Amino acid sequence: MSDRTSDADNSRKDADISSVMGFAGFGKKARTFDLDAIFEQTRRTAIERSQRVLDERVQQEAHNGSQEEKPSTSTSSKPETDSSDSDGSDSDVIGPPVPPGFSAQTEEEEDDDDMVGPPLPPGYRRTTADEDEGDDDDDDDDMNDEEDDNPVKKIPDTHEITLQHGTKTVSALALDPSGARLVTGGFDYDVKFWDFAGMDAALQAFRSLQPCECHQIRSLQYSITGDVILVVAGNSQAKVLDRDGFQVLECVKGDQYIVDMANTKGHTAMLNDGCWHPKIKEEFLTCSNDGTVRMWDLNSEKKHKSVFKPRSQQGKKVTPTCCTYSRDGKLIAAGCQDGTIQIWDRNLSSVVRCLWHPKLNQIMIGTGNGLAKVYYDPVKSQRGAMLCVVKSKRKEKHAETLTQDYIITPHALPMFREARQRSTRKQLEKDRLDPLKSHKPEPPVSGPGRGGRVAAHGGTLSSYIVKNIAVDKSDDSNAREAILRHAKEAAENPYWVAPAYKKTQPEPVFAEEEDEEEEVDKDQPEWKKRKI
Repeated sequence: MSDRTSDADNSRKDADISSVMGFAGFGKKARTFDLDAIFEQTRRTAIERSQRVLDERVQQEAHNGSQEEKPSTSTSSKPETDSSDSDGSDSDVIGPPVPPGFSAQTEEEEDDDDMVGPPLPPGYRRTTADEDEGDDDDDDDDMNDEEDDNPVKKIPDTHEITLQHGTKTVSALALDPSGARLVTGGFDYDVKFWDFAGMDAALQAFRSLQPCECHQIRSLQYSITGDVILVVAGNSQAKVLDRDGFQVLECVKGDQYIVDMANTKGHTAMLNDGCWHPKIKEEFLTCSNDGTVRMWDLNSEKKHKSVFKPRSQQGKKVTPTCCTYSRDGKLIAAGCQDGTIQIWDRNLSSVVRCLWHPKLNQIMIGTGNGLAKVYYDPVKSQRGAMLCVVKSKRKEKHAETLTQDYIITPHALPMFREARQRSTRKQLEKDRLDPLKSHKPEPPVSGPGRGGRVAAHGGTLSSYIVKNIAVDKSDDSNAREAILRHAKEAAENPYWVAPAYKKTQPEPVFAEEEDEEEEVDKDQPEWKKRKI
């Protein structure tokens, strides 16, 4: 019996050591049981628990004082004992009957009794090695969840590749919306195009160019459709390139001698930043050291679309260093050198006049770019702009054209058959090219006349002279014949020039005509004389 007890103690110590060291769950070996040791341990545990319960009950009865004494074995325990005996699981338990309020131990609870250490407080229980292993798994899951929530762990920085742009600073980067191409620009004035799908392990750019010659590249950005690229460099003219690097647009340069930068057609100083409109693919924005933020249209390269001028709190000129649109594209923001961020409405240069009507409850404003805006609330406002916005647009009335009916004569001879008209539109296009059919009749002239045309009646001296003297009623198509017609009369009866100099004009003396050939022959020697 002592040998069995010592073997049980040794196995219990080994199990405790394995549990403490943390390797009890490895190996997954089959469990072996010593039945005699289990029975003996179960018997001792049951006796100890019964004694402990009886001691607690005696203390409780002594605390109650003068209450009626109850025997240690009350009748109320009989049904519980009977019920416990009726339980099939308790029938296998070996030992004395279980005290009232307690149930028989399972095999897992018996393993708990084998644990070495001080008794646990009420409400706590010991865990086996398998449960400890499960708790470790839960802790690992909690750690994994915490790592998933950590934003640092989400950064994709496990691998990298290096693209060799050049030897100087890479100051601009841009990706197309699909992410297939990358464009880089730097202080070496180069812009290089990288195609991820077309590159091999050598990682070579498929195109390199200098769009702005000897100016540093400040900003690169693809449009929302990815078909063009905005290039902002250190000069005053932004450029737009297509996907292959060919120039599409170059912004016009402004006049640097004009004081008010709003009156120039473009930037006059170095550019700082630029960006595309988030929704309109033809519109982009630039800012410059000339103190302006200009909005451009891809279809109009001769002048900016609108201009904005940042101002400090004292009303002085401030240089914008960066610019951008809002997400909906309705606002324009610029960061300035004085540390301010200034925002403008894209659809307004500035509000000049403002008007509010109390009955309509609508606000009317006049802007500096020739627009008048009306703001209203469908719930709080009445009539006014609400009357016209609900109506559909009227269809344009096209001018009715009279065309000659086409008569089909299939059996007529070719010389009498009319040419078939394909469509009215083509006939109208031909008539438009005809100068006689497309000539607009001249409207009647009123007043003294304009554009070379003279009115029928005029009250000024010039109109009288033109009407009675200067205008010749004869229609001469040849001007030379019309002048020579009066040559004979002017020679016989001079009236304009000759009579004025008739008394003071001296008589003309003309040189006598001589034979030039004879005089030349006399002066020359005989060997130089011309041979006839």
